[in-house]
Amino acid sequence: MEFKRSQRSKRYLGGRPEIAPMIDVIFFLLIFFMLFSSLRETATSIDVELPQAVSDTAQHTSTFEVTVSREGDFYINSKKVTGVELQEALKKAVAQNPNVFVIIKGDKYTDFENVINAMDHAGQIGIDDIGLAVFQVIP
Repeated sequence: MEFKRSQRSKRYLGGRPEIAPMIDVIFFLLIFFMLFSSLRETATSIDVELPQAVSDTAQHTSTFEVTVSREGDFYINSKKVTGVELQEALKKAVAQNPNVFVIIKGDKYTDFENVINAMDHAGQIGIDDIGLAVFQVIP
């Protein structure tokens, strides 16, 4: 019984492999490594020991917390206050300690305008140290 070789099998006997599939594989590997290397980039920090400052006067900063509810109301120590009452309380806090730090805790569903209003009340008195409190989830 005699088998005839087809034209396709004769093509591979010449020692010329198909290059297109190899180029595809190399291209896919290149894309994979490019994507993998770009996704692995993370912010790294350097561990350093910070020097300690020695000063004659200790700066005692106190904090003053203002809570802004979902409806836009201001609260100080769980007591609802108006904008004028907030300014009066801030004036008292500044009179006790000029380095007071105001922390504004805004509800996540409140309008941003309400938080800005609380910041404006503190700014009208001359308080520059204002911070916004956020809840941080640590994985």
